[in-house]
Amino acid sequence: MRFPPVQEEEADATKMPRNRILSALLVLTLSLCSVSSAEARKWRWWHFYGFYKHGYSVRSGDYGRRSPAANVIEAVRPRTGGGFGTVADRLVRGCQQQAAEFQSWPFDAITQIVSPDEDQRRALEELRVSVASAAERLATGCPRDEPAPPLARLGALEQAIDTATPIFAGVEPPLRAFYAALDDEQKARLLRDLALSRSQAREGDRPAQRWERHSRRRGSAADHVEANLWAGMCERLTAALRGWPIREIERGVRLSESQRVAFYELVSSSLKTADSLAKSCPPETALTAPVRMAVIRARLLAVREAAAAIRPALTQFYDALDEGQKVRFAGMR
Repeated sequence: MRFPPVQEEEADATKMPRNRILSALLVLTLSLCSVSSAEARKWRWWHFYGFYKHGYSVRSGDYGRRSPAANVIEAVRPRTGGGFGTVADRLVRGCQQQAAEFQSWPFDAITQIVSPDEDQRRALEELRVSVASAAERLATGCPRDEPAPPLARLGALEQAIDTATPIFAGVEPPLRAFYAALDDEQKARLLRDLALSRSQAREGDRPAQRWERHSRRRGSAADHVEANLWAGMCERLTAALRGWPIREIERGVRLSESQRVAFYELVSSSLKTADSLAKSCPPETALTAPVRMAVIRARLLAVREAAAAIRPALTQFYDALDEGQKVRFAGMR
């Protein structure tokens, strides 16, 4: 028997579900593409205008919500050299340490090493007077190392730099004048003995240190080089600005939504400042004392600018805390 009409109907019935499935798949694919495109535009907007690049989204009505990237960023954030408070305290103590270092400059040893003539001796004496004055001014002008809230620490750091910078500027001209008066052989001997002293200090051969043998003082120049609190100042502050303990502060200080917004602004400002500091701070590669003095001044200036850059965001966040939160935040160094 032949059933042409029925076969045609069955064939059409078979094609219809397939066509519907294909149409549905096409619509679903287009929808996914449009959603993905919109989602991508949304994330690009957050990345450009917000904090998403630092691990947070800042949509209207969504402040303080952590994106999945936040946990990754927190895990890899550097912690070298301690937190911001620890680094600030270290730099403040370094100001007083510079006073002690100036006091211990081994001028008798320098005289024996270079065997100066009359003009060189006069230049060395002018340098001695300048260094003694610098040590006294630093000892009286540097802030004391005392426990303080974060804003006070920042202020003490700024005071330390503002005190030391002009004093260093006053010592630099007589230091350069003395080095300029030396001939190449004298400069080479001075550089050699300084390098030898540092090497022996690292090896622990204290009795053989030439600087110590001549100065006979506790805390020789070589000792201060090894334990200089201002060594790596830019690198330490950069790491601290990039390393705010975000989770600990969020949980320990118990931030509200508005406070969390202010904290994220502090984190964002700190990250931008850290990038600028890393680019502007010169490396500690100088060999001679005059060049080292100039490098220290440049690094102090870079740190001072970084402190000024984060002050508005730190002030805004700190002022948003109640008294109990301020105490808890101060304890997170």
